[in-house]
Amino acid sequence: MSFRILVPFEVVAQADASARQAGLDEGVRMRRQREREEIRRGRRLALAVLAAAVASAAAAPAMTADANAIPVGPLVANGPKGKNTGWHSWRPAGPEHNEELRSVAARGPADAWAVGYRQSAEAPGVRAPVAEHFDGKAWRATSVPGHAGSGQLDAVLPLSARDVWAVGSWNDAPAYNDRSLAEHFDGKAWREVPLPEEPANRSAYPTGLAAVRPHDVWAVGFTAEERVASPRPLAYRWNGRVWSSVATPDTGGDALLQSAAADGAGGVWAVGVAYDAEGAGHPLTEHWDGNAWKIVDAPHTAGRGEELESVAVIAPDDIWAVGGSGTPDGASVPLALHWNGRTWTSVPVPVPRVAAVLHSVSADKEAGTGTDKGAAAGAGARAAAAVGAGSGVWAVGEQQGVGTPAFTMRWDGKVWRTVPAATDPAVRGGSLFDVATVPNARPGGPKAWAVGSTLPQLKPSWRPVIEGYGPAPTA
Repeated sequence: MSFRILVPFEVVAQADASARQAGLDEGVRMRRQREREEIRRGRRLALAVLAAAVASAAAAPAMTADANAIPVGPLVANGPKGKNTGWHSWRPAGPEHNEELRSVAARGPADAWAVGYRQSAEAPGVRAPVAEHFDGKAWRATSVPGHAGSGQLDAVLPLSARDVWAVGSWNDAPAYNDRSLAEHFDGKAWREVPLPEEPANRSAYPTGLAAVRPHDVWAVGFTAEERVASPRPLAYRWNGRVWSSVATPDTGGDALLQSAAADGAGGVWAVGVAYDAEGAGHPLTEHWDGNAWKIVDAPHTAGRGEELESVAVIAPDDIWAVGGSGTPDGASVPLALHWNGRTWTSVPVPVPRVAAVLHSVSADKEAGTGTDKGAAAGAGARAAAAVGAGSGVWAVGEQQGVGTPAFTMRWDGKVWRTVPAATDPAVRGGSLFDVATVPNARPGGPKAWAVGSTLPQLKPSWRPVIEGYGPAPTA
């Protein structure tokens, strides 16, 4: 099995039903489900050298690394002594059974959104979209129609209290494909908004959102033939009336986009992964300059499979992208790239003792990193030194083979430092998929939000995870 193959959850559900009938071990079944779910999301690194290992993973025991492993590298305490500042769990709106939150975004201390999906108890393999809103006191559920009640939301973008976008996909089971899904919230209710139609034999998965202005919104992601083959980048643009498809550059092979961010100068950045002829992933960065999408060279470590999952903009010359880098021996380590207005450079990050990747990055634009425009980007410490002196950048991801996979990092202006994720029982076993800084955060409230789920623990049921960085929430 190639890491490039994208297998949707609905296919997994059918395989799982057969597995149960055949009396296969529950642990093996859940490992298969998790593995294929990861590929479906585009979360797996594209390492051709590991294809054989993946093929045998379904029959192999689960990873047995130290369940209490702590990332190695610079460590930041949770906050000043006695302040109880750090990552703490917040209660999701619920119901929480078999629910996952995929994306989070905040407009302010009393206006944040988190979206994802909930697995149907009545119809295995069918998902219903989820959207929760934070009003300054608690997370509260909203009703999302989805497509005839079904769907999964993978990205959310609030532009105002009356202008919120979310995108994802829904299962077109008769056609054996997944179709793109867009939902808009007008301050009172969510409604489905049509997206461009792809060829009948190609699934469409928009996974990232960015806005230049309210009437210039972008969705990026990928399409795949009959869900599993030949992924290609997609870009849709909203002009205030309709969504339309916009051509992206030919990458020369399989590729996908996973995240987007407006550059603050009328353009948009999108990041993802492009695969070479051997199936190894290379970081993919594309830029919309107002007229066309263009591929911008990004550094790649020879002999590794690498991908970017998220991008965050502080200023046109101060941009971060994160993801993962796979080593030839099968390990994966976090990857961070920085744009200084001219070039992308790799910036060192702490390396955990176990395999790990970064899924998301978010920047507080009011706490810019003060990039030195004249500094020449170098390698190692020189690259880090050239980035600047701010500390408003967060990144989150997950480790493999530990009791609670979630981990977070913060840029302190010179180096990336690990910050312990929440450890209270409500988030035990959780992974984090997205992070969002909070503009104009209040002294007693969260300065950042992170969301995810316990699904990576391969339990028969899973629950959503919400963490806030700041003082512990009051009862």
